[in-house]
Amino acid sequence: MANLTIEVPEVVARRLEALGNASAKSVEELALEAVESFAGSHVSRRVIVKAWRKTASIGGTAYSLADLGWVEGYSGQAVDEILSFEGTEGVYSLLSTLEQAIQEKVKVSGPLKITGVERMVLSVMALSREVNNGGYDQFFRNSSRRFAPAIVNDLVRIGCTEIADITQRALDSLELPKLSVDAIEVAMATESAQRKRALERCDVLFYEKGELFERLFAYVKAHQDGIRS
Repeated sequence: MANLTIEVPEVVARRLEALGNASAKSVEELALEAVESFAGSHVSRRVIVKAWRKTASIGGTAYSLADLGWVEGYSGQAVDEILSFEGTEGVYSLLSTLEQAIQEKVKVSGPLKITGVERMVLSVMALSREVNNGGYDQFFRNSSRRFAPAIVNDLVRIGCTEIADITQRALDSLELPKLSVDAIEVAMATESAQRKRALERCDVLFYEKGELFERLFAYVKAHQDGIRS
């Protein structure tokens, strides 16, 4: 670990000492957490990328975010190479990169060639993206509804039982005698105030849960042999 000496105003030092006493952490630990949080933030990443792109556009040296412990998206890396960034990269970015890898595999080999773990990554990531952008209503209306018949079991399998229950409630609001992708499409083609209210309640409950990516990532690490992209 590199040594870094920083002089801070006296009032900042007193605040760190007070916070250290309150949290049972040393001033050095708190300072390291603060520096890591700032240097690793998305804002800092955008600033770095913008500066590097400007340098490259005028014939400067090309840099790699991998040198800073960040993944630049999928570019053919093996699964273990992507997972090796754990600790320096956010879980969501790693899962998004794995999702890109699987999607590239689908383009080449077709959807029938993916494994159960790969399909699970696609389904859970699609659920998160759609519900966070437009609620369960959007998940059921978009092409992501193809994952609906299996999504509850997928959530249970990765240990997100509460989100599985919420998602089952969302599915129940469709009032389908038999769950299928076609049946969901037909149901969503008809407006329903009752269904809308039920889905909105499910949205609120979903937003309160924050363990989805951590659970999915833990499952992927434990079953990484199931990702063969």
